[in-house]
Amino acid sequence: MPPVQTRDLVDGLTERRYLFVEHRLETAAGTPMLTHPGDYRTFLVIGGAVLLEHQDRLGRVRSRVCHRLQGWHAVPASVYRFENATAEPAIVLEAGSVTGGGGEAGAAAECLDLSGYRVNKPWGYEIWYTENLPERRYALKQIHMTAGHRSSLQSHRHKAETNYVIEGSATVLNGAPAPDDPDTGIDMAALPAAVHAAGTGWSSAPNVLHRVIADSAYTSIEVSTPELDDVIRWADDTGRSHGRITSEHAGGGA
Repeated sequence: MPPVQTRDLVDGLTERRYLFVEHRLETAAGTPMLTHPGDYRTFLVIGGAVLLEHQDRLGRVRSRVCHRLQGWHAVPASVYRFENATAEPAIVLEAGSVTGGGGEAGAAAECLDLSGYRVNKPWGYEIWYTENLPERRYALKQIHMTAGHRSSLQSHRHKAETNYVIEGSATVLNGAPAPDDPDTGIDMAALPAAVHAAGTGWSSAPNVLHRVIADSAYTSIEVSTPELDDVIRWADDTGRSHGRITSEHAGGGA
């Protein structure tokens, strides 16, 4: 069986508090059986389709095909493998915790479906895939922004994040340190800017200013540390305040 080609997507962070990699599977490529006794993993297909095989609690092998924007959680003690299910290349993103947990796997735990929890935004929406994990050491989101819109200019006191673009193009302001005083005015024109198209991405460490401007309809996959309500908004087109906006979560679902 051909090997799976893996690319590390975390760049620009001095402290790695999560795992985020891209797996490219050519025709007939697949993994051996995998397990992570001390850590969680989340997998999302962004190209092609893959066959997932995993053990249930009785040790029986279950299988299903995951297509684009479908995936699964491998909780500690899950035993699973995946392979390309088509004649075309398949691409799978993997996010996970990095505790370095060791030990032997116990009784098999079943892989879980991804959450479809939706958060509506003035500029589009987010899907919080890890909202249903029993223990959240990281967060994985789909972020979709409509063309011509932009996120708030924001920073986080504790949260670190990495974005990977899967569709469209965006201009990203990122890299300037956030001032100590949240009432400080920010000169947007002085902020570092770069254009990111599909297949590229960036990371934002805590206390770093960043903003995404959708040059076209734009979708990224973001992995971050779990502090999702840790948001300081330095500028926002709809006047939103800092932190969690409760109304955006109404009817989010599971």
